[in-house]
Amino acid sequence: MFNAVTILREIRRIAEDSSNIVLVSHGRKRSKQRRISRPQIECCIRKGHIEEGPFLNMHGNWQVAMCRRAAGEEIHCVIAVDLPSRVLVITTY
Repeated sequence: MFNAVTILREIRRIAEDSSNIVLVSHGRKRSKQRRISRPQIECCIRKGHIEEGPFLNMHGNWQVAMCRRAAGEEIHCVIAVDLPSRVLVITTY
């Protein structure tokens, strides 16, 4: 069972290697549509804070909504943690 502190620690551990951050098709589509770059997404996941969650989604993964404010921009990512080694980006806004 995870809480916000423990899941954030796990997310940051996994996200140290950018190849562990995977954008699912919906996430790719929305990030392109909203002009959110891969580096912005990675920064949100690595340095952002949890706004909502964690909770178990219907696929059995822990899911959170994260936010990062930097350089006058606010980036939001909804991610699922596919333990032990991937962070799945579901959508961005």
